[in-house]
Amino acid sequence: MIRNLLILAVLVSFGASLSACASREEIEAGRVAKQVANDAEDDTSCRAEGEPGTQGYEACRANRTSQRARQADIDYQKARDFDRVLGGLDDL
Repeated sequence: MIRNLLILAVLVSFGASLSACASREEIEAGRVAKQVANDAEDDTSCRAEGEPGTQGYEACRANRTSQRARQADIDYQKARDFDRVLGGLDDL
C-alpha cells in the first residue's frame, strides 16, 4: 500500500513538472509577441518624428533598435554573471 502511494506521488510530481515546462512553440510565440509589441511601441513613439519613410522616423527607429540591442546585451551579461555566481556556466 505504501509502495503504491509512493509510486503515485512520484508520478504526480513528474506529471506536474512536465506540465510546467514551456514548449518550444510557446517560447517562440512569446518571443514573436514581444517583438510585435516592441514594433508597435516603436512605431507609436517614432511617429512624433514624422511619418514612416521620413528621415526623422527612420533615425528614431534605428535609435530605438540600437537601444534595445544594448539593453539585451546588458540583460544577457547580468544573467550570465548570475549563473556564474550560482556555479553554472563556468566555461563561458
